[in-house]
Amino acid sequence: MRLIRLLSPSLAAVLSACAYEVGFDAEYVTEDTPSYIAEAEIVVLMHPHDTENVFQGNPTTEVGSFTTLTVPIGNIMQEITAEVFQTCFAYGVVFTQELTSDMAYIVAIEPEITNFSYGYDRVPLDPTGEDDMPRSITTPQVEFDLSVRAYDSSGSTMLERTYASGLVSGESYEITNRPYERINETFHGALQEIMVRVADDIRPLLVGQCDITDFVS
Repeated sequence: MRLIRLLSPSLAAVLSACAYEVGFDAEYVTEDTPSYIAEAEIVVLMHPHDTENVFQGNPTTEVGSFTTLTVPIGNIMQEITAEVFQTCFAYGVVFTQELTSDMAYIVAIEPEITNFSYGYDRVPLDPTGEDDMPRSITTPQVEFDLSVRAYDSSGSTMLERTYASGLVSGESYEITNRPYERINETFHGALQEIMVRVADDIRPLLVGQCDITDFVS
């Protein structure tokens, strides 16, 4: 865990009264991928209200309570969905706002993020040094639900599941001038991890429908 010196109380107060906005960042996407490749494409159904879903609000913690964070969770979900599923569907990922009878696909999924929240867990540290400045360690945290439906080529539901992230903690820090990006990075990682689980859960639906190559871990 990398630690950095604490900001002065006056500067911290200035930062705590700000509004922040984040977005998708490919640098936050890890190499964590599903354990197979299917010789097919996957269709992702996202209605406009899902694609344009934006969270705006305060943290659930007292720390940072005077800040407001805007997170385009729909856009981030779309980007991470593409990042994950293009690694396990050889013919790519197709996004659509509607499933139609002329679309040829083996499986389509419909993801939706709900109940998004975030916060900062701060733990005081004993002062060190001659100045005896107050010090603390802060851990960014996010929590959300991802609801997923999977459909076969006729539009019938084959899978319906809600994935609860639980309270996910990111990398702790002593100070940063970009606390909002710590939340953003934590959200990216948590969502990617769940999307990999979704990919693994729909693998049985592909058996007998296309060639599948499994990776040996």
